[in-house]
Amino acid sequence: MRNSVSGTLKNKMFIDRMFWRLFWPSLFSAIGLALGDIADALFVGIRIGRAGLATMSLVAPVYMVYNVLDIGIAVGTSVQYTHALGKGNEKEGIEIFSQMLLFALAVSALVGVTGLVAMPHILRLLGAGSPINPLWHYGKEYLQIMFMGAPLTFLYFLLYYCIRCDDDEKLASFGYVTGYLTDVAASALFILVFKLDVRGAILATVLGKAVGICIFMLHFFRKWSILRFRLVRPDGKVILGALKTGMSSSVGYIGQFAALLIVNNLLLNLGGNTALAEFNVVQNVSYLTLAIYSALGDTTQPLCGTYYAEHNKDAIERVMKLAIWIGVACGCAVATISAIFAPSICALFGLTGSAISGGAFAVRMFCLSVIPAGISLIWSACFQAVCQEKLVFLISQLRSFICFLIIALIFARIGSQWFWLTFVAAELLSIAIWAPLSRPKKQEFSGKVFSYLLDAASKDISELLNESLAFCEENEATPKQLYYVSLCVEEVCQAIIENAFRKSGEEYIYMTLCFEEDGTFVLHMRDNAVSFNPFSMKTGRDYDDPENLASLGIQMVRTKAKRFFYRRYIGFNTLTVEV
Repeated sequence: MRNSVSGTLKNKMFIDRMFWRLFWPSLFSAIGLALGDIADALFVGIRIGRAGLATMSLVAPVYMVYNVLDIGIAVGTSVQYTHALGKGNEKEGIEIFSQMLLFALAVSALVGVTGLVAMPHILRLLGAGSPINPLWHYGKEYLQIMFMGAPLTFLYFLLYYCIRCDDDEKLASFGYVTGYLTDVAASALFILVFKLDVRGAILATVLGKAVGICIFMLHFFRKWSILRFRLVRPDGKVILGALKTGMSSSVGYIGQFAALLIVNNLLLNLGGNTALAEFNVVQNVSYLTLAIYSALGDTTQPLCGTYYAEHNKDAIERVMKLAIWIGVACGCAVATISAIFAPSICALFGLTGSAISGGAFAVRMFCLSVIPAGISLIWSACFQAVCQEKLVFLISQLRSFICFLIIALIFARIGSQWFWLTFVAAELLSIAIWAPLSRPKKQEFSGKVFSYLLDAASKDISELLNESLAFCEENEATPKQLYYVSLCVEEVCQAIIENAFRKSGEEYIYMTLCFEEDGTFVLHMRDNAVSFNPFSMKTGRDYDDPENLASLGIQMVRTKAKRFFYRRYIGFNTLTVEV
């Protein structure tokens, strides 16, 4: 990859700006999710005490199974959609979304019906005991409503992940946060005022999903949105491709399901409902302390996916460097605060007496695991975006199942206090295993990528044009391809400079030219000028009209290109042309 030192620095400005543009909405969404998850346990704990908290821990494994499917489908769809748009293939992106939307609704209906029919067996598997046990009664009330609301949950996550990848991260974040804040408010109302207990918690959750979906639907009325639904015939290849990407991380929830199932029964034997209640407090602390890493993962995934489609290895490395530094700094701060106020947190969730000191110790031990857990989560998001599904699967299985379960069983035999060291020991052991195997996958055709940054100061495209042609000649471009690349670079850059640059001196065009395996050349152009689509310029045969004359070169590019695609993405004009 060729680039000047000044060009590299300016490109970092591009990357950093895109990173922060995505990060803040993602952070608000992650905090909203954490608050929604915490609210249920908080209000249930206040209302019915340890039995309520124990019930929330009891049903947690079912959420793990849910997450295998709804998060797996949503993430896989969004990654594949991002790749399609990154390559300039709008039709493919719409096809992927339409296929997976129908698939998600079908799977959610099947999950809901199966859960309702198999309810007694599920409760026995979770360790609820017999129908005379309070945990059975509360668990049944919760799960019945949860299974009936399955379609809303699946649709909620699918729309959120896809809309944020369609340059509407603000609406996606607003809908996501509003949905979870609705959950918080409704939980307080249903549990504390209407005294619906655990039924109120899950009713509030379903209501929050419905509100979020209503907000997400506004995206489809925006004129510039690309994402849309079309009625399609099921295509197994498309569905399996998205599932392969998404399930690589979400399938870890299956291991987490098994681990939680065993650990819940282990804690019931060690300390009864009190130990299970303390475990639930730790889980709720984890929602908040790891929220920053959820946000960083949601930021890195679409960015790395876009840069992967452009073969831009340097940009991926820059994104990861930003994410790791932010994660370490913020993670240390949040973990320290949580450890200091651990007793107050336990009391807030309804623990009393000796349970407060036991819960505080558990929370503080968990806080030691925040940084290593966050590092694994950030790298998983990156590996998923660059199609390293096997490595993502390994990380998720090590963290949530293999290392966690083995260490939990060992420490539980030593003593109940030792059990709470399971979190940090499992995270460190999993990193020690996957890190040596995680050498970055070489970008395909990394030696066949040329990049260049053109700034507003010079506006001289001759050097860019000469180097682009030299790159094409090195890769044995045909005379026809040389002509088309020259035409595209010259006409598109000139159109952007003349129509979008506003003489502020801070506008840039960053171009990546890729030679693909099939012999085609693909140009990716990104600029920070005002919104402008060169292909929307006025066209016509009246060449006395200055605007028609100026767009003559663009008309030729449109005619000669195999495919061209424009979108405004994360505050930048993004253009892809295949010749």
